[in-house]
Amino acid sequence: MTQDSAQKSGKSPRGRAAVVGLSKAQVVEAAIRQIDEKGFAGFSLRELARTLKVSPTVIYWHVGGAKEDLFAEIAASITGALSEGLGEEPDWKTRLRAVFLRYRKLVHEHPNVAPLLGAQMKSNGVANIDWVETVLSALQDAGYKGDDLRTAFNALLGGLVGFVTMELAPPPSDKATDWEQLFAERVAQIDPQTHPLTHAALPHITNRIFVLRWQNGADISYDDGFTLLLDLLIEGLAARAPR
Repeated sequence: MTQDSAQKSGKSPRGRAAVVGLSKAQVVEAAIRQIDEKGFAGFSLRELARTLKVSPTVIYWHVGGAKEDLFAEIAASITGALSEGLGEEPDWKTRLRAVFLRYRKLVHEHPNVAPLLGAQMKSNGVANIDWVETVLSALQDAGYKGDDLRTAFNALLGGLVGFVTMELAPPPSDKATDWEQLFAERVAQIDPQTHPLTHAALPHITNRIFVLRWQNGADISYDDGFTLLLDLLIEGLAARAPR
């Protein structure tokens, strides 16, 4: 049902949504489920509407006037619990650590959403900014203000959110069934004469670093790398904090 047909029938999108008992939470949940099943690149608003047995107009009424508004709601749904229970924690390092460990855990529950959260400006919105407030508060307690606060925030998010985005980077959507085998064979054939250090490290890095791999973090653990990055960033922020 389009908006025009809804008006002609005497039912607004809001009225149609009420008839089918549809809520914004149900729309967002169904969208995440579709992305879980088909990947972010395979997301289709029309298919989402068919799944919910409504028109796209009804979905727009619930989440806003554009697909970007739905993406913002998805991002808010994933990140909504990041700051829970941290308001009384006095140590800024503990607060930062908790937020980013929770972030990674939540994104790993929906790995196909990672490109939306980390690399798409479409997901930027104010549907839920509690976690932003928590991070800014922690940095301010560390001594960061003004331009220093902004710079520290961007460095922290760029490093940690970027790590998770790269960790869960999707494989080629149109890959042939033998893609992984061919990739592994090419890695194994790296010439020790031209790339001696890379060749010597192959037993430790093959399919375990953000290059030279054919599986992502949904299948291979990158826990140690994320923990190291989190430690380095927090320790670095503490060491460089304005006095």
